[in-house]
Amino acid sequence: MRENYHTGKTLTTTEWVEVLQDNEITNEKDISILQAMYSFEDNKAAASQIGMILTGETGRKASGPINLEMGNWGKRLVKKYPIRFTKREDGTERKWDLFFDGWSDNNSNLFIWKIKDELSEALRETGLTGEEQFAEEIPIDEFPNLTEGLKRTIQVNTYERNPKARQKCIEYWKPICSVCDFEFEKIYGELGKGFIHVHHLIPVSEVGQAYQVDPINDLRPVCPNCHAMLHRTNPPLTIEELKNNIKMPGYNIV
Repeated sequence: MRENYHTGKTLTTTEWVEVLQDNEITNEKDISILQAMYSFEDNKAAASQIGMILTGETGRKASGPINLEMGNWGKRLVKKYPIRFTKREDGTERKWDLFFDGWSDNNSNLFIWKIKDELSEALRETGLTGEEQFAEEIPIDEFPNLTEGLKRTIQVNTYERNPKARQKCIEYWKPICSVCDFEFEKIYGELGKGFIHVHHLIPVSEVGQAYQVDPINDLRPVCPNCHAMLHRTNPPLTIEELKNNIKMPGYNIV
């Protein structure tokens, strides 16, 4: 349920492209926030969810820096573009709604932001969505005419696709498969350096909107083969279950 829905004036997609490419207005922090949000379903999330991914903090410690940066970004934006902040009933300015639509969600008790459509389109036009997509991770909705067999391809969820969550997971666990210990760099050299998939340990069906991903405890690096095998069942196999499946006489894990 949405309550207290807010939407402020916005720029055109062309103007947002200019803003994203103007380093006097937009910095790396701003792009990181947008990329983290873009990876969520419908490009919407709470500041605390974004902060958890970018900083590893929770609660106010997670949302505070995000709110602060959005305010600073807004101040830089209005210096160059004829756009103004909307105001709350108490007269304080609502800076985030230059970039997002927002509402209170009764189910999660979170205030949800959604990237404005024009800004989302600008991220796609500039190639700044942060998405990393592999051939076997085809988003089904974009290819409605695929055969049923292909429709059973891996559907990577928002937490696995989130660039910052992926980065933190791989930095901690290293780009080595958690199931079979395969490491692409050892086999393919420089071409394979850093390449790996990321698997979410909690079944998607158990993840609610209020859920905050912990990149170290909730995600694991896996090779594409093991990733596909984990998703052969619904719910997916656990990493230990798959390990038990392949630890058979005559089979040696790399």
